[in-house]
Amino acid sequence: MLRTIKKVFLLLSLMLSIGTSVRAENSLTLYGIIDTGLQYLSTSQKALDGGTRENFFGVANGVQSGSRWGLRGVHDMGNGNQTLFVLESGFNSVNGQSGQGGLLFGRQATLSYKNTDLGQLDLGRQINLASNYLLAIDPFEEGFGQANIGASFGSANTIRYSNMLLFQTRPLEGLTLGLGYSFATEVSGIYTNNGSCVVATCRAANAGYQFESGNNLRAVTLGATYAKGPLLLAAAYDQLQGPNNIPDGPPKPNPTAWLVAGAYNFQVAKVSVAYGQTRNGAWGGQLPGTGATNGSLIPNITLGADAIFIPGTGANSYFLGANIPLTPRINVLASAQLMQPSGDSIVRPESATQAIYSVGYTYNFTRRTNLYAYASYGSNYSMVKSAQSSVAGVGIRHQF
Repeated sequence: MLRTIKKVFLLLSLMLSIGTSVRAENSLTLYGIIDTGLQYLSTSQKALDGGTRENFFGVANGVQSGSRWGLRGVHDMGNGNQTLFVLESGFNSVNGQSGQGGLLFGRQATLSYKNTDLGQLDLGRQINLASNYLLAIDPFEEGFGQANIGASFGSANTIRYSNMLLFQTRPLEGLTLGLGYSFATEVSGIYTNNGSCVVATCRAANAGYQFESGNNLRAVTLGATYAKGPLLLAAAYDQLQGPNNIPDGPPKPNPTAWLVAGAYNFQVAKVSVAYGQTRNGAWGGQLPGTGATNGSLIPNITLGADAIFIPGTGANSYFLGANIPLTPRINVLASAQLMQPSGDSIVRPESATQAIYSVGYTYNFTRRTNLYAYASYGSNYSMVKSAQSSVAGVGIRHQF
């Protein structure tokens, strides 16, 4: 009898060890965020007829972080090699609708190969390197609507490219390099001053792959990040390449955006700075009241498209931010940012320097659930002269 019991225990121990080994080599994780709150928004713009004003108050979705759910998988092939995948779907926690234009996995859909000595190769839909590398530099972590750094640095406004091939080196002494190319971004574009195209009438219709690769709206994304101790540095460059099959061929020169940024953690506060330039066009910035309402009298820089091609015009952007941990549970966030028009503006001759000032507060109930509150004010919003946007909100975010 004792011998039988020992055999049973030995068999159970063997089964548990096998199970542990399998879990170590292969994993599948279901995760997500639900973010819902109340938000107040007021926008106004002066005009010759007296101007206009809009107000909103109601339930808002995805203010601190976009609501989402996703699947993440890892398969260890041995010898430092892994295959990975991420399938991430955005949704509106207020009405249940899908985000990102109804795409099933619109936030991310990638299959990856990783080698511990070389780095990681990703294929599919994901954010560009500017958005990825500035996430940890922005005190608002590219959330909170117009408070986030993407309101003045359009190429870092959580830009997603489809059909992208992206390689990032493994961190070497804290340095990581990245290079990506999208064969067809599937973002919407407007092409101004190009053949028969006039403002707001030449939106791209080719949303997917074309037989000729030059007929796609393509993109290059480059980046580098350096992290060592309390110091974090980042640099990024993006270029859009317009399709050939629009009147008079692809617009030239191509829109470009570059930026440099850094953050230093002084323990009592983490301070962030950034500077960047956009030329010959723009990437879509933040709409006023993001997460609450889709309509606004203030258009974004790209007139509602994801990108706009405007030869000879651009912007210079500046950012200063701070994250102050008052206690292990409480953080205070603050930032000031400017976006200064540069060159000629075909779209908006009456342009002016945008200024946005924001403060925020988070309280962590647990590791997964936190309360937040924020307020943000923007003048000459989206570089529209006399346009103002004031927004304030409170909400709760749960991560699973």
